[in-house]
Order: sequence, then C-alpha cells, then structure tokens
Amino acid sequence: MSQLDLFADLNAAHEAPAPPTPAPPRRDLADLPPAPAPVTISPHPRPTPAPTKPKAAHYRPAQANPHQAAFEIAEAVSYAWHHAQGGSGIEVPIGVVATLALWPLRGPDAYLAADWWLSLDDTQLLTAFRECWARWWIMRPDLIDRATPLHKWLDDEDPPSSRAGAVRAVLTAALTRGLLHLTSSDDPYVNSATDVMGPLLTVMRAAGAHDSLAEVYTPPSVAEVMASVVLDGKSLEPGMKLHDPASGTGTMYRAIAQLLRERGLNPHDFGWSLNDVDELAAAGAAVNAILWDLGPHVLIACGDTLAEGDLIERAAREARESLERRDRLHEQAMFLAAIRKVEALVRGAAA
Repeated sequence: MSQLDLFADLNAAHEAPAPPTPAPPRRDLADLPPAPAPVTISPHPRPTPAPTKPKAAHYRPAQANPHQAAFEIAEAVSYAWHHAQGGSGIEVPIGVVATLALWPLRGPDAYLAADWWLSLDDTQLLTAFRECWARWWIMRPDLIDRATPLHKWLDDEDPPSSRAGAVRAVLTAALTRGLLHLTSSDDPYVNSATDVMGPLLTVMRAAGAHDSLAEVYTPPSVAEVMASVVLDGKSLEPGMKLHDPASGTGTMYRAIAQLLRERGLNPHDFGWSLNDVDELAAAGAAVNAILWDLGPHVLIACGDTLAEGDLIERAAREARESLERRDRLHEQAMFLAAIRKVEALVRGAAA
C-alpha cells in the first residue's frame, strides 16, 4: 500500500521529476473503513422557515482574504463568549461554530439562513443544533463520533444559567462576521479556502494549554507553501494514502486537497489518516473532513503517538464500530416504523 510521508526530506522535492510512466492500476483502499452505506432519510423532513433577505448592515460580502476572515471570526467569537461570561468550556463556542458550518443548506444564497438562525428562540436553537448533528451522524457516524466533544454539551440536563446567552452571543458574532460565506458554498474547493476550526481553537485556548499540549498552529498560508514544496514533482495517484501524525485540525490536508483538485484529482480517491493528542483538535479535524469533502476514506485518531505508537489501526476499528452502530440503530428504527404502520392499519380496519 502506497503511503506518502508528509515529513520526508524536502530537498527531494527539488529533484527533476522522473519521466512519465504508464499509470498503474488503481490501488485498493480495502484496509480503510468502507464508505458509509446509503441511508434513506425521511422524504418529508420537518419544514424549515424560509430564510428572509438579511439587512445589508448585518453582513459582509464574500471575503477577499479567507484566512484573515477566519481569524477575525475566531476573535469575535472569543470576545462574545467571554464577554457573555460563557465559562471555561471552550468546546461549547467551538461547537456552535462547527454546527453553523455543518448546516446542510448550501449554495450562493445559503448565507441568507443567518436571519433564520437569529430568529430562533433558545429552545428552537438547541433543537436545530441537535438535528444538524443527528443528520450528519446518520451520514458519517465515524466522523461525528470523533467530534463528540463539540456536541455532547447539547445533552447537558442542567447547563449553567449563563450558557444560553453566551451561545446566542457566539452565534451572532459568527454569523455577522460572515462565517456562512466561508462554509456554505456548494463547491468544496470554495469551502476549503481556509481552516475555520484551527484559528478558533488557537484563539480560544489559553497559552498555557497550548504549551502543555505542545501545540503549534500552522497558518493556512504556510501550509499551502509546505504542501506545494512537498508535492512538487511527485506523482499523486488515486489509491494512495496520506498520513499526518500531528495534524491539529488538519490544515495541512486542506492545502493538499486543494492541490489535488487543481490537478484534476478527486480527494475521495485517496486515503487520509490524521492523529492529534488534543481531542478538540481531532474533533475539529473531523468537522473539517466534512467541510472540505475529503471523502469516505478518512481516519482520525486521538492519542499520543510517541507513547502509544501507531494509532491508526485503533481509529479504523473505532470507525467500523461507529458505522455498525449506525446501521443497527437504523434497522431498529425501520422495524419500529413498520410496526407502527401495521398498528395504524389494524386500527383503521377495526374502526
């Protein structure tokens, strides 16, 4: 199985490329978890109020510099959370931003959904958040289970009294700073223009926590240069696997995916494995894998590679377990739906 080492000697990238050779047969990706099986979602979803045209003063046009826009959103969210006394649980504001980014409405007018979000009361807001994560869990349980730290707070039975106001402050800050302009395109190349989760984690986390985790955030622009140098002259072929043992939120893979698309290749045809010791960074990488449309062959591990060795095998096992659990629950739901249908027919016949 071919694997590309992202940290190989960069000098090799400057060697003259080898003469072109006939493309070998596509390599197998069978050792990765299978692509999630299609799941039928109800054809009659709960109606969603149609978004209305926002006030011009609320929104910014599509950002000319998406990296700068991502940091501005992160700073606005951090200020809103702390000013509203949201507390030390930074997984909550990061989870709010992740939910907005994952909202399935896509297209050139998707940013208009901001007015709808801002119109919801606290109960409706939490319901929309839960439904968004539930929808993605049906589609990609392997990634949503990895992102658990960003949505498990939605099930808190006794949340702090200040949380609702802080969540709303974060939502307003993210939307009015133009988050949906960065994450709601129907073109994955546009959604991959920057890493929103990485700057947010960097800004929200205290410096001491970064030091204890040995975290050093790689700016997206630097990652783009690194990816260009590392991959210059290298032959990238469908079926290859890429591995990053210290991935953070995956900003290096964002740059590589963009290069693949620019070369006419589809990230879905490659294997992507990532690992980070920080569970919030790994959760952010799982969200990014969806936003950037890396495809079905994604493994995200969370642990200390130096102490525990290669964690990708464990990540593969966990991904398979997530898919199997989803399938079991789906089968149970279908069975219960069939029982209810029969009961309704019996009641109708007896009436």
